Formats: sequence, structure tokens, C-alpha cells
Amino acid sequence: MTDTEIKAPTPPKSPKRSRRGYILLLVAVVVVVAGWSAAWAYGRSVLAEQLDLQLDRMAGQGLELACADLSIAGYPFRYEVACREMRTADRSGATGSLGGLDAVALIYNPRHAIFEAHSPASLAVPLSGLAGEITWDTARASMKFGQDSLGALDAVIAKPEITLAGDVPDGLVSADKAELHVREAPGTAGILEGFVTVDSLSLAALPELSQAIMLRGHARIDGGMGLLGGADLISLVRASGDGLPIDLVLGEAVLGTGRATARGNLVLAGDGTISGALDLTLGNAGALVRALKPLFSAQDRTYPLLEGVVNSLEPAATEIDGVRSITIPVTITNGLVQLGLLPVGRVPPLFQAGT
Repeated sequence: MTDTEIKAPTPPKSPKRSRRGYILLLVAVVVVVAGWSAAWAYGRSVLAEQLDLQLDRMAGQGLELACADLSIAGYPFRYEVACREMRTADRSGATGSLGGLDAVALIYNPRHAIFEAHSPASLAVPLSGLAGEITWDTARASMKFGQDSLGALDAVIAKPEITLAGDVPDGLVSADKAELHVREAPGTAGILEGFVTVDSLSLAALPELSQAIMLRGHARIDGGMGLLGGADLISLVRASGDGLPIDLVLGEAVLGTGRATARGNLVLAGDGTISGALDLTLGNAGALVRALKPLFSAQDRTYPLLEGVVNSLEPAATEIDGVRSITIPVTITNGLVQLGLLPVGRVPPLFQAGT
């Protein structure tokens, strides 16, 4: 190549191919977004239809539920159902209200929903004379649904306060936290298993109990899964024939240094009363009984009898988890509670016969 020769410039590449790729990508994105939007809108319409169906079904069973504002949002990845100022009423005249309820489910896992209830709530049951209002800091629940019914429930309420009035001791009931967990017992079919915990329970209606109470419960109900399927307790009990069996795995109350633990088997009868046999274990029994003394009047002979039973059994106390404990057989017959041969009270029916 000579000095006078000039190299020809390289022609620029055509941008047509790269532009075509961008256009195809843009079209693909638009198609995906449009398809996702259409799928979300369709799911929203199905959810709205199901809500209307369930509300109509509840109304047919005598329970009216209404919201001041019912909305469905959450696009693009969730469904968010909001109900403001929820109100309920049933055929018996019982009414209830709730500040609001929010439910959230992911679009790819609609059978798992998270609920949050907004304070306050109120309840009035004229037939029983019960009325009350509930407030809390937070109240959340996780619900997992099966094909036809609720499969599991986990609920936590922080700082609940209940104000009671009517045919119950008036006053404030409060706690630091309350938890409820319900599921089908592992490895079983149809057995409902439930756990409940209440921390630092305080009863303003019983100022004599100056110390807070801690409660724990664990029970199994054979055939109880029907409750998660929408069956009411009364129908479930009466369908069981001889009564609904309840296995009390653990029932525990801690008051100060005293502790009462119960285990045994119970039966809920068709008239709402409970019968069965329990083993009641009292840890630091003397301290526990003394803590309960303010609940008994000077004329009530129950406390001296209870104190006498505990004192007579104290020599037979054994060490359980480092605490001296005594065990007393408890029988419940149609709600009447007896410690050995000593009647100590009555468990009221869970529902009235004929309701």
C-alpha cells in the first residue's frame, strides 16, 4: 500500500436487528402484564362471588353480616379484602361489631390467608344477659384452608382488655397476650387439637386476686374437625350421640408460686353440661390455697374444707420438677365439680338445652 492509497471506511452496522429485538421484548412484556392483569381481575371476580355466596349462606343459617365498606385490592401479587365497621346479628338477637377486618392472600397461594382485626369489638347476647366490649393493641391470625374447610388456625392477640357486664361479674379482664392454635392432630383423622395460652391474666372483677394468672391448655376433640368445617358446637355434640369426647392433655393455671395442673377425659353432653374424671396436681398447694382464700366469704365453709383436704394430703406430696406437689382426683358430674368427696363448685353449661 502506497502513501497515496486511502483505506475505505468501514460502513456502520445496521441497527434494524437490535431494534427488532427490543420491540419483541417490549411486546412480550406487554403480553405478560396484560395476561397477569387479566388473571388477577378474574381471580378478583371469583373471590367477590365467593364472598357474596358465603354471606348469603350465612344469612340462610340465621347469621347476618354486613360491612360499611367491603373492598378487594392488592394488585398485582396479592388479594387484600377489607371490611370496615363489621356488624353481625343472629336469630336469637345476639349482636356483635368489629372495628374492621383485613385479609391478605398471595395470588400464588390463595389457600393461606393472613387476617388482622381492628379494635374495638363488642358483643351482646340478650338470652344469656352477657354483654361486653373488647379492645387490643394487635390481633392477627393465620388461616390455612383445605379443599372444603379451614385446615389450621393460629391467632395472637396483644394486650387484650375485656369489659364485661350483665349476668356475669362486672369488671375488666386483661392480659399481656393470648394465643390460640388449632389444627388436625398429626397422624389422626377427624381429631381436632387445640392449644391456648394466656399470659398475665388480670381479673378486675376479683380484686382479691392481686397476682396475675398464667393459663395454658391443650386438648383434643374426637370428631371435632367438623368445627373447622363450619359445623356449630351444638349440632356436633348432638350428632355424636353419647356426647362429644374431650381429651384434656393439659390444663394449667399458675398463681404466684402455686400451680394447678389437670389432665383427664371429659364428655360434653347434649344439654351443654360436662362430665368426666381428672387428675388435679397442686404444686406448692398450701401457697395456692392461701392465694385463693380471699375469694371465699367468712360464712362459706368450702375454704376450710379445701384447706383441710390439702393439709391431710401434704404428707403424701412428691417432688415434680423440683416442686412439692399433691394429686387429687376430681370428678365432674353434669357440671358439678368434686375434689374427692368434697363439692367445690359447678361448671355452667356451655349452651342451653333446646337452643
